[in-house]
Amino acid sequence: MEAILTEKIDPAILLQFEHKYRQEQAMNDVSQTTKFEYAWCLVRSAYKEDWKTGQKLLRELYSQGDEHAKRDYLYYMAIAQYKLQNYDEALKYCEGILTVQPGNHQVKELKRFIEREVMKKGTLGMVAVGAAGLVAGVAAIAATVFVVARKK
Repeated sequence: MEAILTEKIDPAILLQFEHKYRQEQAMNDVSQTTKFEYAWCLVRSAYKEDWKTGQKLLRELYSQGDEHAKRDYLYYMAIAQYKLQNYDEALKYCEGILTVQPGNHQVKELKRFIEREVMKKGTLGMVAVGAAGLVAGVAAIAATVFVVARKK
């Protein structure tokens, strides 16, 4: 799963799909396939702004309604949200798929991976908060000792 989440698309391939998308866009006739391929490339880009754009395109595709492709749209939206560190949103997309396809192993694996990341980040967050509190406490004690020492 980590390979899927960290994979970076070759910029030349991304440009090819962007060019195709822009051509169809100029003719006011972007196919769902072209839009999906471009969004899929953007989600695999190395850049945060591309992930956001890919997410937007996938959301548009989802709302346009190809019922057979909605699972794919949700799956790649979950990946984009994971990369954007919007873990709650990523988990909602996973849950959406699992509601309809409870046996989907790929999505279950993605969900477990996201949950582990949330736990890891949460634990690191707790350590950071604890360390900040410790530093503040030590500073307060040092200030008190300094004031008491000066009064003597």
